[in-house]
Amino acid sequence: MWLFYAVAASICWGMSYAASGPLLNRGFSPLLFFFGYTLFGLLGATLSLFCSGRISSLWKLPAMERADAPWFFFSIAIGALGAYLTYVAMGAKNPTLAALIEVSYPFFVVLFTWLFFREVQLNSITLCGGILVLAGVAVILLGEK
Repeated sequence: MWLFYAVAASICWGMSYAASGPLLNRGFSPLLFFFGYTLFGLLGATLSLFCSGRISSLWKLPAMERADAPWFFFSIAIGALGAYLTYVAMGAKNPTLAALIEVSYPFFVVLFTWLFFREVQLNSITLCGGILVLAGVAVILLGEK
């Protein structure tokens, strides 16, 4: 199922970027998009928790170790910043180029997974794919100059 979810997320992001671009070009604020993204996230999560019967379990969080709390809040905060910066990038250039550059984020996943946790989750195939992604980003950047 992970592949289905990943492809579905990619399709959703693609539609969102395509729809956001013209509005950002017409002067809509990236903050307005970020507010809407956050609001719909809150409403969607609340509705999902309520409909699934898990709303009461929200207050019965699994025991969080003291070391987990900073990573939890860091992950949410930095993810929100990333979402906002995506809208800023699309408004400053265009959704296509922003998305093609943003696709380099797996490189940073590898880097920060190693820096934060000293874990390496690469094999020769994923390393080769990552190099191709970075090469693609380089071609795009060179073509923009």
